[in-house]
Amino acid sequence: MRKDRVITLPLFILIIFASVTFLNSSQLSLAQTSTSTSSQRTTSFVNSFAKLVKDAHDLTQSYQNEFGKWKTHQHDNKTMISIINDYLPKYENLANESKMLQLKQYQNASALYTKSLGSELQSYVHFRNYLLTNNSTENKLSSKFLSDAFKYEIDSFKVLNSSGLFTVVP
Repeated sequence: MRKDRVITLPLFILIIFASVTFLNSSQLSLAQTSTSTSSQRTTSFVNSFAKLVKDAHDLTQSYQNEFGKWKTHQHDNKTMISIINDYLPKYENLANESKMLQLKQYQNASALYTKSLGSELQSYVHFRNYLLTNNSTENKLSSKFLSDAFKYEIDSFKVLNSSGLFTVVP
């Protein structure tokens, strides 16, 4: 009977050792998978955010070119109103896209950038209203919202730059 225990004890130790080794390797594998998935999400967020910033920059530059034409009387008010009406849905799409970009560690930066896009959109709405009504309050609101948009964008970029992952932002 004692001989059976001697054989059973090494077998028991071997089973425990194999179980512990298997569990540790499974946990290591799960940790590596989790880290890899987290890294992929971060990379995807960074790339998507960089694309969003580029798209917003390009749209703003295009709008500013049209605004410059209005300032130099190449566009009249009616034409500028039409141009603004064409740009508003594009800004709405960018703002919606920004709302969809969520990663917990960059949540504050995402929210600030979304506010920036929303403020820029509101600026153009108020500027359109100014062109329609010649109400100077609308023009002042347009300027205020545009200033707010710039502030929110800068604040967003400060948060993102501190992470060291974002080279696209100024």
